[in-house]
Amino acid sequence: MKNLCNSMLCLILVLFLLPSITQAEPAPLRIGILPTLSPRLLLKNYEYVRRYLARELRQPMILGTATDFKAFQNQTMADQYDVIVTAAHLGRLAQREKGWLPLATYQQANRALLLVSNNLPIHSVQDLRGKTITSLDPIALVVIQGRQWLSDKGLRQIDYHYVNAPGFTSAAHAVVQQEAAMAIISPAGYKQLSEALRNETHIFQTLPEVPALLWLVNPKSPIDPVRLKALLLKFNATVPEGRQFFELTGYEGLHEVSGEEMQALDSYADEVKVLLGRK
Repeated sequence: MKNLCNSMLCLILVLFLLPSITQAEPAPLRIGILPTLSPRLLLKNYEYVRRYLARELRQPMILGTATDFKAFQNQTMADQYDVIVTAAHLGRLAQREKGWLPLATYQQANRALLLVSNNLPIHSVQDLRGKTITSLDPIALVVIQGRQWLSDKGLRQIDYHYVNAPGFTSAAHAVVQQEAAMAIISPAGYKQLSEALRNETHIFQTLPEVPALLWLVNPKSPIDPVRLKALLLKFNATVPEGRQFFELTGYEGLHEVSGEEMQALDSYADEVKVLLGRK
């Protein structure tokens, strides 16, 4: 009888505790970040955004990236992230093909900066003939822009060697060490360069503005896109994490991205689709 009572008591306790047992911690939401910088710098910078969103959404969040742009885009199209921060043309491709929802873009537009060494005279585009140019993955928007500009000036892609760099800082180092005659970088990448690197280089050409990185949400994610957009638009220098993030990155807040802005990216999206080998 005593054993029966003990068994009944255990059963009652299990039934009482079952709701709290089954209400497990929600799985962390994954924020994917395009690998425009070294993983160490990238994750360090975006840790401030992660903290802010995790606190405001009351939801655990983790950061992730990839080895290169193509791998990141493949992860995006395979729904490995709930939210992404990606290049505008890659975001447009994800929107068109997988229904990703654009939320916001950085206030500061993007553009290609053509960086050369103070110790290697490059006076015209033709001085680059037969030399090495370095930057990120060739499908990066600033790389596409920079190489198109060089082509428009008469320097075809077969007229120089192109070398992938793991990050903008690495590309700048290659220029200083004269392993490359030019680096194609972005304003955010230039912001990450040390004072020593800046002192040993200069900007050969500043190209016109192109759209900045985009924040998009996966339509399959449990995140409320309206809530997330509102939080991103409130993320500015008045927020403690925002102040630290913007000081590190050089960005200046976010604004909503319009349908017209997304449609204007179609030519870049079409080109990168070819570069990715997608039909």
